[in-house]
Amino acid sequence: MFFQVAGEIPNIQPETIFMIGNFPVTNSFLMINLITVLLVIFLVWFNRNLKIKPQAMQTVIEMFLDSIMRLIDQITGKRSVSEKIFPMITSLFIFVGIANLIGLIPGLTSITVNGFSIFRTPTTDFNTTFSIALVMIVLIQIQSIIDWGIFGYIGRFIQVRGIIEGFKKGLGEGMIAIINFLIGLLDIISEIAKVVSLSVRLFGNIYAGEILMVIILGAFAYALPAVWLGMNLFTGIIQALVFGALTAAYYGTALKEEN
Repeated sequence: MFFQVAGEIPNIQPETIFMIGNFPVTNSFLMINLITVLLVIFLVWFNRNLKIKPQAMQTVIEMFLDSIMRLIDQITGKRSVSEKIFPMITSLFIFVGIANLIGLIPGLTSITVNGFSIFRTPTTDFNTTFSIALVMIVLIQIQSIIDWGIFGYIGRFIQVRGIIEGFKKGLGEGMIAIINFLIGLLDIISEIAKVVSLSVRLFGNIYAGEILMVIILGAFAYALPAVWLGMNLFTGIIQALVFGALTAAYYGTALKEEN
């Protein structure tokens, strides 16, 4: 007979812990704020303890940041673009990575009030993943407008001028221009789909991991859960990496090639 641990399947919706006026404060929102506070405290402490001759922790962090920069370089192919998006992508990777993994800390999600856990893994809340994805795509569109100009940006999707110039060259070129026009309209849908794709991928993987963890602990909790915790740790890091890498790739394709 295997040792078992009882657990509840997490709700797909976050639980409301209390209200501030008409604003519901959920357990995933509380976890986001906890992560933010911990990151701010760490960054302030780290900034005050920077040394010209780095110690062990500073060396590890510098190696980590250098690895992120090299990864972004491989995605964008241009150091100028990499340096521009490095702060955003690095912050995104760190936050999403911590958000994916913080729920694995023993006992943290077991703190309850009125039968509800105070803290919940933020990325198991679709509101969180959708909001992050939406903000990233909006920022990319803003940067694309800055880079291309408003008319150049619109022209990437609505290529009316291309149709006119195409028919001036001949019927064949005109038909190709119409096809390009339709493809441009599809690109608008593609930009919107990026939000759904990024958010659903992250939410689905992390939420599914939480459910499987409860199922495995409910079946037997002797050796296999330790293996599964290791897999969840690996998955959380990989999903943060994929989220950041895709955002960097979308950013790179939104800029002019000559930049």
